[in-house]
Amino acid sequence: MRIGGSIGRIGMARILGAAGGVGLASVLLMNKETKAEQKPWKIEHATQSAKDDVMLSRKIVNELDKTGLNLRLYQYQTCPFCCKVRAFLDYYGFSYEVVEVNPVTRSQIKFANGYKKVPIMTSCCCDQPLVESSLIVSVLATYLQLPKRSLNECMDFYPSIETVDENTQKPAKSFPNKYFVMEEEKTLTQDQIQSAREEREWRDWVDSHFIHLISPNVYRTWSESLSTFQWFSVVGDWERNFPLWERYLAVYMGALAMFAISKSLKKRHNIEDERKVLFEACDKWVAAIGKNRRFMGGDEPNLADLALFGAVNSFVGCAAFKEMREKTAIGPWFDAVKAAVEERQGSKYLAVRAKKD
Repeated sequence: MRIGGSIGRIGMARILGAAGGVGLASVLLMNKETKAEQKPWKIEHATQSAKDDVMLSRKIVNELDKTGLNLRLYQYQTCPFCCKVRAFLDYYGFSYEVVEVNPVTRSQIKFANGYKKVPIMTSCCCDQPLVESSLIVSVLATYLQLPKRSLNECMDFYPSIETVDENTQKPAKSFPNKYFVMEEEKTLTQDQIQSAREEREWRDWVDSHFIHLISPNVYRTWSESLSTFQWFSVVGDWERNFPLWERYLAVYMGALAMFAISKSLKKRHNIEDERKVLFEACDKWVAAIGKNRRFMGGDEPNLADLALFGAVNSFVGCAAFKEMREKTAIGPWFDAVKAAVEERQGSKYLAVRAKKD
């Protein structure tokens, strides 16, 4: 079994070189089936605060997930990095809790020792929170790939190094092998090596290029920025998750902040025509897949497919998404990945892992 194509060797990980135990909340839950027909997964919406004083936005339960990881994702519903993680979790059929973080107060992540970014993932099987979307995905993909390894052991394959944030000039941590998925030592074919390299490169491209095109496109004007945050409020279920004053603060302060930040990002990344560069990025992706593959991963989505799908899915309610579908050929690919994610087509790999535990 191979999860995605990005393969790193355990030996290399050891040479190169993390989710805090959070008990499951005791809450009253209201079930909401994802579809009318019977599925092995369901979505449960919390109706009261958890004992650890954290309000769950929802809980995704898949009866095929026997891992006992008790994953909890702290997120913004429409953050592209968070959307990447959810795309992975849903495709492979993990059970997990979701905590919607207020984008202004960020009170839900005070436990993270000053770390203020999302996503943050915790598990009852780990010693500390797991951060950075690509790292979270790689650690969990490695966990699926290595049935004899615990989640803590998988996290140890991704050591951090001290660095400096190029934007803030403050000390930061970097994970140099975060795009690798580890396998036990074995000989790989040239095709496998090439597929692994391709997947890593495109995952990096999503993070280092495509995601930076989103803000300039969805916060172009004050009107678009406000409309975008009002949409965020709806899809993030802010009316239920936050009190009224926090909701208004998040919408209006968030819209104002992102309107200003989008201009800065546009300048930093030398973007003159934001729609043009977005469409060009989509064309580049479609061309790379070619006419003989359905996904970048071939017959099934790989981690690069899931990464870009998650990033694109973060702005499906915005004008930029509609125009992107109309003026590029990315629509069929997006719809195919969407179906694969919604149907949890990768859950067969999770079931295999569970049998070997």
